[in-house]
Amino acid sequence: MRYVIHYDVAALILTVIILIHFYHKKSIRSSQTYVFIGLIWTLLLTDIIDVISVLADDPRVPLAIAYGVNALYLIAFNMLPFWCYLYLFIITDRNGRGWTTVQKTVLFLPVSVTILMILTSPVTKLVFYYDSDWVYHHGVGFPVLCMITGIYMIASMILTIKSRSALTGWQRTAVYFYLTAACMGAVVQKMFPNVLVMQFVASLTVLLLYMSLENPDDDEEKYLGIYNRSGFDKMIAAAVAKQDEFHVVVVTIMNFPAIREALGVEFSRILTKQVVENLIIELKPVELFYLAEGKLAIVVDEKSGTLINAVNALREELDEPVIAGGMNLQLETIMIQLDYPNDVKTVEDIMDSIDYSATLPYESNNGEVLRVGGEILASRRRESRILQIMKRALANGTFEVYYQPIYSNRQERFNSAEALIRLFDDELGFISPEEFIPMAEKNGMILKIGEFVFRTVCRMMAREKIWEKGIDYIEVNLSVVQCMQEDICEMLYGIMDEYNIPYSCINLEVTETTIARDVLWNTMERMTVGGVTFSLDDYGTGYSNLSNVLKYPFHIVKLDKSMVWYAMENEAAMRALRHTVAMIQDLDMHIVAEGVETEEQRDILREMGCEYLQGYYFSKPVPENNFLERLAG
Repeated sequence: MRYVIHYDVAALILTVIILIHFYHKKSIRSSQTYVFIGLIWTLLLTDIIDVISVLADDPRVPLAIAYGVNALYLIAFNMLPFWCYLYLFIITDRNGRGWTTVQKTVLFLPVSVTILMILTSPVTKLVFYYDSDWVYHHGVGFPVLCMITGIYMIASMILTIKSRSALTGWQRTAVYFYLTAACMGAVVQKMFPNVLVMQFVASLTVLLLYMSLENPDDDEEKYLGIYNRSGFDKMIAAAVAKQDEFHVVVVTIMNFPAIREALGVEFSRILTKQVVENLIIELKPVELFYLAEGKLAIVVDEKSGTLINAVNALREELDEPVIAGGMNLQLETIMIQLDYPNDVKTVEDIMDSIDYSATLPYESNNGEVLRVGGEILASRRRESRILQIMKRALANGTFEVYYQPIYSNRQERFNSAEALIRLFDDELGFISPEEFIPMAEKNGMILKIGEFVFRTVCRMMAREKIWEKGIDYIEVNLSVVQCMQEDICEMLYGIMDEYNIPYSCINLEVTETTIARDVLWNTMERMTVGGVTFSLDDYGTGYSNLSNVLKYPFHIVKLDKSMVWYAMENEAAMRALRHTVAMIQDLDMHIVAEGVETEEQRDILREMGCEYLQGYYFSKPVPENNFLERLAG
């Protein structure tokens, strides 16, 4: 048969180009990279041998050589799907857990059978053989090779789908192309056996894998000349895979955002480059990584014994002003350190600890290294767990609304109540709103939570006709994020109208944090026109400002429990509290004193003129049915 080898030659050229580019670039030698090296060299071997096998397809060539060349080609070619599956497994094994005995057997047994069948073919004629006329044939066992190749390809497909979150869309596309192209190439090869296309298909596939998964350019921050976050991730994965002890030190330039805001993006790039250049000189031979704007890291092997020197180099260099763009700047930095395996056990632990520590409210600590240990990771895990619980609670409607009655001294009964969100979990138990509300505000879930609470309150009020039970209004908390929504008023009015709730039966409670954001005025103006009233909550805490009380049309001012409690043990605080109550009364606003827990507190606040009292002395927050029972009693 006369073979067409143009595609083989093209495949050989393409493979050589990939190899040259790969070895020309600096790359991190991780397990992933070593497997790719095995893949690319195996591909080159098959490219070369496929061409040689065509030349060896000549009766003048000794039969032993012909058998040897074809056996070597078949082994190399059938190793390609094995390398691809191994490569995908390492990429998707984020935590470096390695292989179980079963996984090792599944991985290596099929390829071992393939090699054994090919090597014994000169004797058994199982996979291939030459007849007496020196014509090449496939043996009865050749379909087994095809089946084993199919097993690896199907396993690669399953692994890609199962671990799709570990791969980008472009990376998944590369894998799907490999699988599709291999199948199509096999069909073309079957239809035109003399046209050798499989090597070209394999080379194209490896090129796509290289560009999407292994390209060293993806790991480098080019304008800085150091590895980026992708390179850092690979370095960490490689270090964990070796099970060696190592340390990670992350430096964050705290005033970098302010510098960028004041001096511009281009200057911040110049500053970063200057800092990096200075640190590279001082840190050699320790590698420096660029994680994000204003964030750098080093990874130090415990065996090198260079951790102390590296930290000192960072400290000394960052303590000095940086000259960049003709300006002399003093950087404000923090350094955090975590140790493997003492502080963290997996790749995921390391990344979570670094990312989560970046969200914590550190202050600049030039020179001091903060240790990030298990407590940070536990906080991260708990936050992730609570977020999942909140999402499930929203989907299933399992948030609960509790009510804390508010006592009227004038009427000598409960005349209102505050609605409070509650979250329970079988594993974590009661989760405090002080813990989950800030999380909900940060990720936007507070909007749906707020709507859930408001709708639940209105539904209860309409069903029970709460105003007929002596309750004039229910206080519902309104968050900063809710106030920032342009359609907040429409949403609130819409729900009240849906349940035919008199607008005057709703009191929206906001904190001074909301006022400080200057997002409240428009909302208050639009809601008060309809008869909805507003309460200023937590008065007497950090944001307290008399101008806020005067500026906004509040109906009620709620004195924070900390102010009430402190007044009970400090004479000066008691005088301040009396003056505050008198001032609010002079402004024709109503007062609710929070945190009332004893009879003495009740009597003092009543004598002082506080019209409404709220606290455990009267009732703790209770579920809806208990609240209604109290009203009925």
